[in-house]
Parts: sequence; C-alpha cells; structure tokens
Amino acid sequence: MGGLYCMITIVRRELGERFMTFYKKNGIRTHMASLCNGTAQQKTLDYLGLEKTEKIMITSFLTDETRKKVSHDLVSKMHIDVPGNGIAMSIPMESVGGKSALEYLAPGHEPKKGAERDMNATPYTLIVAIAESGSTDTVMDAARSAGARGGTVVHAKGTANDKITNSFFGVTVASEKEMIYIVSKRADRDIIMKSIMEKAGMNTDAKAVVFSLPVDSVVGLRSLTDAEVSEE
Repeated sequence: MGGLYCMITIVRRELGERFMTFYKKNGIRTHMASLCNGTAQQKTLDYLGLEKTEKIMITSFLTDETRKKVSHDLVSKMHIDVPGNGIAMSIPMESVGGKSALEYLAPGHEPKKGAERDMNATPYTLIVAIAESGSTDTVMDAARSAGARGGTVVHAKGTANDKITNSFFGVTVASEKEMIYIVSKRADRDIIMKSIMEKAGMNTDAKAVVFSLPVDSVVGLRSLTDAEVSEE
C-alpha cells in the first residue's frame, strides 16, 4: 500500500494523553493505545538517572506526507528525543483489506499505483518475539548478547481454535503471552533473531516465536540514530 504507514509510539504512561492529543491535532483519526513495560536493565536506568515506569504504546495510521511532518514535530514540539521520553517508528503498510478499511484508517487517502517500495531497503527493523509469560528476561538476555539495546514488552493472550490450542509445536496458544518489541538496525537483525531462537526458542521454556517487520524511520532513540551517524 504505497504511501500508508503504521506508526508505533512508545512513551511514558503519563505522556499518553498528550501524545494522543498531538496526533489528533495532526488529523490522525485512528489510533489505539495499550499499556506496556520497558526492559531496560537497572544499571542502565541508574546511569541515566531514570526509574522504571509503565509505558503506553500508541498505534496510529497515517500517510507518507503526514508521517514526515509528524516525525519532525515529535522532536521539535513533543521532545520525544529527550532521554526517557520514548520512541516512535514508522512501518510501511503493504496492503489494506478494502476501500472501507482504507477510509477508516486514513480518511481521504488515495493509494498511488506504482508507489510500492522494497521492504528490504528500510534502514531499521522491528523484531517481535512472542513468548511464554514470564520469559521476557530470557528473551532480552538472548537479544542483548547479540547487540540489542533494549525492548518493550506487552502482555497479551493468545487465541486459537480449540482443536489446535494444545498442538501447535507444543505451545499452548490460548494462554498468557508476552510480546517483546525490539528495534534494531537492519544489519543487526539476523544475528539478534538467531540468538533469540537459539537461547529462547521453541526448544526452551520460553518457547519464543520470532519475526520481524520493516521500519522506515525511527525518532527518539538516540542509541540507534547516533550510531548511524557515527558510522557514516
């Protein structure tokens, strides 16, 4: 779906309403919010002078034109780049199921033919691991050993047909799960995913399933963007 993006914003819980108001003022009608937690190690928090806090994840849908302006304003007006405030990433959407769904997600947007892009050309990636409840530390230890900086965990519950609930590779699908979101540079994706699969994968108690999504841009995560600049 050329020109349409899903933007995921993760900020401190007390900033949630402020950021949702910001998106509404920018004409973004559709967004969803869910509570989550950061996975930063205590020594890192101590170094930055921060405390562990609850986070809120806001998922919004916007056009390419809106995304560029919003990404700029997230830094200049919302100060998302201040350490501890949060992170926002945009993920290019491949398709939408019908005109009514498109109008719901992005009112007035007309997809441009031939606007599709090479998903492998995006500079960042979002690694998602779905693991058994209580397995976040195991997954993050594996990811950090391969160079990951940190992540965000969302508590969820699986859903499945009763016939396959207990038969999908030994995983109880309809049970409490933890979804761990990790943003990394694309060049680091494979080694991080391999480490998670080896140390927290299906043959471990964590039983993590891992996949990745292309991320077109990231704002608010200096550890990644600064590394990009220093390597140029």
